[in-house]
Amino acid sequence: MKMKMHMKTAVVGGGMIGLSQCVLLSCNRVPVTLYVHRDPEKKKKQYLNILRELMWAGVLTSQKMEWCASYLEITTRYEDLAGARVVFECALEDLKIKEEIYKALHKSCPDLQAVVSSTSAISSEELAEHSPMPEKVFVAHPFYPPHLVRCVEVVTSSRTSPEALRIVMDLLKWLGREVVILKKDAPGFIVNRIQYAMLREAVHIVEQGIADPEDVDRALRFSIMPRYTQIGLFEHFDNCGLDLARTISSYLFPSLAADQGPGSYVNEHCRLGQTGVKSGQGTYRWDKKAVEELKERTQKPYIRQIDWHLPEGPA
Repeated sequence: MKMKMHMKTAVVGGGMIGLSQCVLLSCNRVPVTLYVHRDPEKKKKQYLNILRELMWAGVLTSQKMEWCASYLEITTRYEDLAGARVVFECALEDLKIKEEIYKALHKSCPDLQAVVSSTSAISSEELAEHSPMPEKVFVAHPFYPPHLVRCVEVVTSSRTSPEALRIVMDLLKWLGREVVILKKDAPGFIVNRIQYAMLREAVHIVEQGIADPEDVDRALRFSIMPRYTQIGLFEHFDNCGLDLARTISSYLFPSLAADQGPGSYVNEHCRLGQTGVKSGQGTYRWDKKAVEELKERTQKPYIRQIDWHLPEGPA
């Protein structure tokens, strides 16, 4: 697998997903060039801040942090991505913007073998239709932050070449990702379909006066959620017995939420500007201390899973 250490890659888009992707690549000895429209120095500082958090968490030493950073270059010119074989496109969810990116990559990167998009909203078929290299473009949807969350949902199009899929799969395997390949495209892919089904039912429970949001959260945290870090949903119901699952489903499903929209609870909070952490108020109140504690609790289980090919010297 040593060849992966020398595979040149690029990331387009300096948002939090793009920066996190740069951390994952550079901390696994994969040379990466980040393309941003402006403020490359600001993006470098943000990248280094993520590395410092990893150092404080005991993942990196100061020396390892310096070596990881040596694997990253940041540019405002597409021409500087010329040697990239795989590009992670992490741009805004705007098909016109992505189309322009694919045109620029096609023109500037003669060695390019694959471009994967982090989109959670646009299908691989649409991306391929708006690319001059449809056989190389498809979806590899990470979860935030990509350097910590191992799952990647891969969705190819009818035009994706086996070579493009192979090189991306090889790279993701080197990066320690758990890759799930969808058999066909579907809105929300796998995880968000299940996560938002949970949200719909949780909101329904609150709106029906069955329980308060705080009790819904506690019920989940101290019952089934720890289990599902170790076993899967289908594994669990095999263990329980599908005959039991059928019986419970028969009487429970008719009473579950079937809303086709976000519901009055979410709509009312949004109307009041209570959008969560970013506004300081959502279901809960979020001051600086609460936000820091939430971030620590969110990242803690993923930090334990880190198993990287850390650099043994500068790039």
